[in-house]
Amino acid sequence: MRTRPTSSRAVAAGVTAAATTLHYALPDLIADRRRRGWAKAGVLAVAVAAAVPELRAGWDGARGSEQPDGEASVTEVFRSLPPARKAVALAPVALVLGASAGWLALVERWIFRRGQARAAAGKRWPHTGPALVYGALAGAFWFIEPPADQD
Repeated sequence: MRTRPTSSRAVAAGVTAAATTLHYALPDLIADRRRRGWAKAGVLAVAVAAAVPELRAGWDGARGSEQPDGEASVTEVFRSLPPARKAVALAPVALVLGASAGWLALVERWIFRRGQARAAAGKRWPHTGPALVYGALAGAFWFIEPPADQD
């Protein structure tokens, strides 16, 4: 029987805060766009690795929840659908994911351009100040408790 470490959420929060700060401060540290991209990929890998224990615990909890007698799980219902209905059911999910990715790309470009404008105005470490705020917010989100199951 595996036990979940009690500090996994705090570790994930700290690593997420540090990784987010580093991600947004990298333009101040690495000028080359390609090297900055590789560095961001490495930072993302570290952040995901730190979140694995919490993600695994959430997945195990979701799989361990029992369905009331006679009720099929969402997975069972989805598997029983014909392919055309599966496509119709997944279309809104794909739309939301695409819109989220597009919105995130626009926000990231705005953040970068704002930092570049601050650099052009003579601000020292123009990306690092906002990066500290983004990192603190990202780390704080780990401490928001998920909503309790309502029975």
